[in-house]
Amino acid sequence: MEEAVTAYRTVVNLQPNHNNARYQLGILLYMLGHVEQAAVSFQKWLELDPDNPLALHMLAAWTGNDQPIRAQDDYVREIFDHSAETFDEHLDKLDYQAPKLIAEVIRRDMIEPEAMLDVLDAGCGTGLCGPLLRPYSGRLTGVDISSCMIDKARERGVYDDLITAELTTLLEESASSYDLIVAADTLCYFGDLKQVLNAIAMALRTGGNVVFTLEHAAIAQTEVGFQLNPHGRYSHAEDYTHRVLKEVGLNIQPLSTAILRMEQKEPVHGLVILARKL
Repeated sequence: MEEAVTAYRTVVNLQPNHNNARYQLGILLYMLGHVEQAAVSFQKWLELDPDNPLALHMLAAWTGNDQPIRAQDDYVREIFDHSAETFDEHLDKLDYQAPKLIAEVIRRDMIEPEAMLDVLDAGCGTGLCGPLLRPYSGRLTGVDISSCMIDKARERGVYDDLITAELTTLLEESASSYDLIVAADTLCYFGDLKQVLNAIAMALRTGGNVVFTLEHAAIAQTEVGFQLNPHGRYSHAEDYTHRVLKEVGLNIQPLSTAILRMEQKEPVHGLVILARKL
């Protein structure tokens, strides 16, 4: 990684507007423990491009200053458009467990797979959840903000519909449309969960279920119930999640804790949540 840092420094010296090189340089510096150098690198990037969503988001994550209540659409879109081709391979190296954990909750706490439900895979990515949801689905829809991710999901051939859209907007336009909504490592790009969970509640039919994962906040209580972490995703306190679900009219079932994946050789602890619209 030290050699890669040297190479990326050369690239940004030669091509100051090379966004991918600047992003990768900052990430590598962070992974090597040089957080201050990473922040300086992103600050220099912002001097050239003051509104760049990648630099703004990661600088807020590393410094704790001006943290947004959710990731900008442009940030999420750019991250996943860029990573789509190697996404599955990368997650395999991280021992990614979220789709499997969600499938276990559905199998344990819901119904037998009868291929009758209207199901939404919210933030479907490359479609890793698709084959696990197909046995329950009369109609299976995937939505993602990244068109490149949608293209990869289409290759699996398991979805009836695939939509490129911002999740909250789609949900708010889909009142009482779904029996089951699944969000595997999607809501970790939302800090404040109120709007997106309210939209999920609106989009569910009475008796419908949502199953989703969150990264578990390392401390039991945070001032606002969530925090933006240096890796760029949010983690959430358990009591905050319970409170918001109740406020939007979703009845939480017994939740489980689990390891979602490994990151920098450390486990990422998460919550796996089932909630029902009564």
